[in-house]
Amino acid sequence: MIWRSNGSPKCPRCGGRLTYYVETEGGNGIKTIRYVLRCKACGYRQVLQEVMIRKTSEGVIISLPKAKN
Repeated sequence: MIWRSNGSPKCPRCGGRLTYYVETEGGNGIKTIRYVLRCKACGYRQVLQEVMIRKTSEGVIISLPKAKN
């Protein structure tokens, strides 16, 4: 990842500024949280980390799925 002189990450596709987002989605007792860098100019998106939270009868299970490289 290339960083700009002002401290923000630089988009590898267009050179624009990347913005840090947190995306969530849920359903059927599973909630997925993704930490993402996204470029507003060209739509480039990179998932930095994903967290899955599952509700069970015994409690809550938090898992970090393996990266899809």
